[in-house]
Amino acid sequence: MLAKDLRINELIQRDPKTGFPQYGGQRLLITGVATLKRFYEDLYNMIGPERSRIIFTRMGYDNGLAGGLALKNMYEFETSVQLIKALPIVTPMVGMAREVNSRFEYDPEKNIFNYTGEWTQSFESLIWNLHQKGPSRTPLCHMLCGLAAGYFSAVIGRDVLVKELSCRAQGNEFCRFEARPIEEWDEEKDFFHEIIRTDSLDEELEFLRSELNRSQQFLQKQQQEIQRLKQQTCRPETIEHGIIYRSPDMAKLIELAEIAAPNDSTILIQGESGTGKELIARYIHECSKRSDAPFLAINCAAIPATLIESELFGHEKGAFTGAEKSKPGLFIQACSGTIFLDEIGELPFEVQAKLLRVLQQKEVMPLGSVQKQSVTARTIAATNQDLQQMVADGTFRKDLFYRVSVFPLFITPLRQRREDILVLARHFLSRLNEDHPGFTPEAVRRMQRYNWPGNIRELENCVEYAFILSRDTPIQIEHLPVSINLETDDSFTGMISDFPTPKELIRRYAKQVVSHTEGNKTRAAEMMGISIPTLWRYLKP
Repeated sequence: MLAKDLRINELIQRDPKTGFPQYGGQRLLITGVATLKRFYEDLYNMIGPERSRIIFTRMGYDNGLAGGLALKNMYEFETSVQLIKALPIVTPMVGMAREVNSRFEYDPEKNIFNYTGEWTQSFESLIWNLHQKGPSRTPLCHMLCGLAAGYFSAVIGRDVLVKELSCRAQGNEFCRFEARPIEEWDEEKDFFHEIIRTDSLDEELEFLRSELNRSQQFLQKQQQEIQRLKQQTCRPETIEHGIIYRSPDMAKLIELAEIAAPNDSTILIQGESGTGKELIARYIHECSKRSDAPFLAINCAAIPATLIESELFGHEKGAFTGAEKSKPGLFIQACSGTIFLDEIGELPFEVQAKLLRVLQQKEVMPLGSVQKQSVTARTIAATNQDLQQMVADGTFRKDLFYRVSVFPLFITPLRQRREDILVLARHFLSRLNEDHPGFTPEAVRRMQRYNWPGNIRELENCVEYAFILSRDTPIQIEHLPVSINLETDDSFTGMISDFPTPKELIRRYAKQVVSHTEGNKTRAAEMMGISIPTLWRYLKP
C-alpha cells in the first residue's frame, strides 16, 4: 500500500447500523468552523491563552495518535515512509488544513527524523481572522501541531514535537511548521511533556506508546532494508498499452519486453494461467517495428489436434475431406506481423516437428501442396506449463524448446507482486462504474492477503462479483466471493493441539482474533471485551 492510494470515500465510512461516520472503526463527530470559533472564543475568555493552547494541542495530539495507529491497522503500508507521506493526504480529508511544500528526512537506524512543511487554509488561523482583531503576536495553529505530533509519534514510535514557526494569523502567507524528536527541542520539552503526560492520558495510552516504540525498534533494521530496496526498484503506478502495474517485477518484465521488441528473436512467455501472457505479447508487438502489421493469436489448447496443423500452416483445396477451398495458415495471414502461439505445450508431438521446420527455415508448406511459401512473421509463444519438465518427460521436443525460448520472459504470479493488487482492482472497478465509492480497508487487506491462484483473471472476476453485490455502496469483505473468505483450517484445534499453557493459549486466541479482524487491533480488543494495551500484553510472547 502506498500513501497516494488513500481515498477519503474509503477512509471515512458510514456505520450501516447507526448511520454515524467512522474512521478506522472509530465514531467521528462533524462540526463547523463557525461552531469552533465560538468554542475557541469562550475557552480563551474563560481560562486564558496559555491553558487554551495546552487543551487544543492535547486534543490534536490525541486525535493524531489515534489516527496514526488506526491507519496502520487499516492498511498494510509498504514502509514507514509511506505512512509519513500519508499525513498531507489525511489532513485535508478532515477539513483541518492543506499541507504543501513538505520535505522530510527519515533514517531509523541513525535516529534521524526531520519534517518541514506549510499549511494553507488552516482552520485555526481562519478562526482568528474571523475575530478581525488584527495580526496575532504568536503562532496559533495549536491543534494542527498536536495532530501532526501525535501522528508522527504513532508512525515512527518516538515522541515527536511539531512547532509552528510562523502563522497566517500573524499576517504570513503560510503557516510554516517543523517536526523533530522531542529531545531535539530544548526550549519546548517541558510544554510537550505537560501535554502528553497529564492525568487525562491514562496508563493504557502510555503503555500503548511504549509497546509501539518497542515494536518499532525491533523492526527498524528490516524496514530500513525494505525501504532501500523499494527506493531502488519500485516505480509509481504505470499504464503501458493497457498493462497496469506498480511492482518491481512487472517493471523489470516491461523493461525486458521493450528491449526484445525491436528484434526478431522468438520469445517464450511463461507464467501461470491468468497472468496476462497475451497482453505482454501484444505489448511486444506494439513496441516492435511490426506494429502496423497484423497480430494473430491462436490458443493451441482450444483447437482439435486434427485441425491445428491446417490452422497454422494452411491447406489446399481437396487436401482433406471438407477442404472445399484453399486457406492460408496463420503464419501466412500474419504477413510481416506477429503470430502468438498460446499454450504451445498443448501442441501434438507430430505438429511440433513441423513447427520447428517453419521456425528454422522460415517457410511453410500447406497441407496438400508441394509449393513452399516464405514466412516473414515473428513468433511469440506462451505457456503455463514447465516445458523443461515436459522435455524431460518426452512430451515436448527438446530442439523446439530451444528454438522458441531464444528470449524467455517470466510473468510473476499476482500473489508475489501484491503491490499490483489494489491498483488493478481499482482499475477493474472504474471500468464498471467510475463513480463507485471503492473498497473498505478490510476488503483491501483481504484481497492483498489472498493468494489469487487464478491471478489477474480471478481478480477481475472477483471485482465484478463484488460490484454486483455492493451496488452503489463501498465494497466490504462480505461482498467478496466465498472462495476468498473461506477459512479451511480448524483454528481451535490448531490452538490446543500441543496443550499450551493458559498464557500461551490466550496469546494464540488473541492472535486469531486479530487475524479475523484483518489486523485491526482496535476492533479485536472490542470483540474480546478488553482494552488495546491489554491486547498488546496478550500478544507478547
